[in-house]
Amino acid sequence: MDPLRSRIIADFERQVGSHDDPAVYGGPPGDPGLIGPGSVSWEVHADLASVSQAGLAAIVLEVLHPSVVAGVEDMSNYRSDPFARARATLGYVLATTFGNTSAATGLIDHVRHMHSYVNGTRPDGVPYRALDPELIAWVHICIPWMIMRTFERTNRVLTAEERDRYLAEQATIGRMGGGDGVPASVAELGDFVARMRPKLSVTAQTRAFLDFLVSAPSLSDLPGVIQRPIGRFAVHAGMIRAPRWARELTGYDRPEALSRRIYEPALQLDARLHRWAFGTPRYVELARARAAGVPLPEVVAR
Repeated sequence: MDPLRSRIIADFERQVGSHDDPAVYGGPPGDPGLIGPGSVSWEVHADLASVSQAGLAAIVLEVLHPSVVAGVEDMSNYRSDPFARARATLGYVLATTFGNTSAATGLIDHVRHMHSYVNGTRPDGVPYRALDPELIAWVHICIPWMIMRTFERTNRVLTAEERDRYLAEQATIGRMGGGDGVPASVAELGDFVARMRPKLSVTAQTRAFLDFLVSAPSLSDLPGVIQRPIGRFAVHAGMIRAPRWARELTGYDRPEALSRRIYEPALQLDARLHRWAFGTPRYVELARARAAGVPLPEVVAR
């Protein structure tokens, strides 16, 4: 394999895993999974570049809810395992979209069970629980929302009907996870975000989380004098996929001209490199073969 391609794949998998388990993406011949082939979700989530690139903006939007970031601070091990949340989030998106029905349903049930232990009190004295249906809906929708925006910026523009189909497909996952009022169309997404915005803020815990992102754990082998500037660049770049109000709230807004000249070209190059390196991701190959009932040859070791 080309050395550059090998390096890109190795660096990616070191941070967020390989996501190619036949027990998850293979399975009973003819099983379409929870969403199935021919869906907009299968097209969009087959683009690993868009799904992974959307991750930072999605996670930042999630933690803008003070109850979400409180749960992350109280219960998460992200400081000791900085890539755990990225691995878990990407794995959840891919497995619930492309996994066989048993694996996808089992993962959703497992996450709900784990979240049943995430309860506490925010620094402002407000109690929180991860299984709050509104919080589940918020955390859920941040992911397909940012993936859709990223896909349209780096791949192709979806039609209005495709956007609604995509959100409706993903809403099935959100409802199974315990979400209430999960948006299933662009109109519903707009209404839901408008209702949630007054509940979002940047707290001391949010600032601590953002500062951790800037510390760029993926660049920890670089000197600090270089690491933090590169980390800030990465966060600014990732946040241009978020809506303007979120960028302004977090302080990660940049003039549109600067985004067009610097950040957007960097993201476009990153997307092209990842598409070139991965081609058709293994999870897609496995899911397509499973749904079609066609045995897939063993993958040749890289």
